[in-house]
Amino acid sequence: MSPEIIARRQLEEVVLPFWLANGIDETHGGFYTCFDNRGRERSSTDKYTWSQGRFVWMLARAARLADRGLLSLPAADLVAHAERGARFLVDHAVRPDGSCAYLLDERGATLPAERSIFADCFVAMGLAELARHTGSGEWLDTVDAIIDRVEDDVERGDPPTPPYSLPAGFAGFGARMILLNARLDQVRAHEAVHGTAGGRRNALRAARRGMLGHRESGGLFAEMRAADPAAADTLLARHRTPGHALEGVWMALEAGELLGDPADDADLIASVTALCASGWDTEHGGLLRYTGATGPVEPTGRPVGGPYEDLVRRTWTTKLWWVHSEAAYTTRLASLRYGDRSAGEWFDRVWRYTLDTFPGGDEGAEWIQIRDRAGRPLDEVVALPLKDPYHISRNLMQILELGEDR
Repeated sequence: MSPEIIARRQLEEVVLPFWLANGIDETHGGFYTCFDNRGRERSSTDKYTWSQGRFVWMLARAARLADRGLLSLPAADLVAHAERGARFLVDHAVRPDGSCAYLLDERGATLPAERSIFADCFVAMGLAELARHTGSGEWLDTVDAIIDRVEDDVERGDPPTPPYSLPAGFAGFGARMILLNARLDQVRAHEAVHGTAGGRRNALRAARRGMLGHRESGGLFAEMRAADPAAADTLLARHRTPGHALEGVWMALEAGELLGDPADDADLIASVTALCASGWDTEHGGLLRYTGATGPVEPTGRPVGGPYEDLVRRTWTTKLWWVHSEAAYTTRLASLRYGDRSAGEWFDRVWRYTLDTFPGGDEGAEWIQIRDRAGRPLDEVVALPLKDPYHISRNLMQILELGEDR
């Protein structure tokens, strides 16, 4: 069975039905995502704007595919849910300065929490995808204000990045990747609504350069770049996150395509194989969450301390849903659109492991997103105490769309 057929079945029969049945708050607006890893129990009615924005994005993209006949779902209902979720965010989460509340209660009241540029960007990306699909420009002023604020934070070098704050003296890949992703969605939305993105194309180009600044000569990406050369021997500087980098690769490729700038394509395609090889668990299969700088081994280095370093040490062997779905799309993209044979071989390996490991089946609703090294379910959370539909749905829809291009 082709990957496109499998992706469509997973979307239509497993992933989207679960969230449409369990995630829509018809009373207050917004979405419920605080479920356990198995999808069987809702632990809270709190609403993290991180996943609220992602939910809007998922619904808007699914509606676009439904309108094109790629998904058998009611597009009008999907749009209505997305618009209601967008209104909930604009009314309750977005502040006049372009920042966003991080955590809301069920009715939309702000709960105490630090700001995060990741949450901000996901709100902007959800609104941008909705504008792109509907052609409505009412959301774009909000999108622009949020992303411009995030760009200012990143350029100053000290962006707030909860749930794991950026350690002092380090520049994070994640902050630059999320800015690139947000700029990419922003430009697509403006061009869909207005026919032009104006100077925002230059901002997209700059964001792409910023993320590519983390690429190393061997094709890997440094997750944390130390400002002080004396910190090069620390675990923070030496660890790698292959799945995160693979996610960034497809964003850079798609941004380059949109900008008509293929100059970095060959390096990016070379990174696909390098990253897959660096993260692949030769004993159990699958991609490790974190690795050392030399390959699929435990990260080592001088300790600095802090919650993020503790996370790396504690969870480096785990197998996460988003790592594998993002890797599947990136390898598929490199194979089909760029003709890279090695990437095609990696897609087959990653896709097989993903389908064998993460769909819940009898063990849980939807996909069980967090597994141990051997692939057994872990009843834990990643980053936030919720179950997030974003990566699975996004990557399955991307694979489905990519197949249409053939």
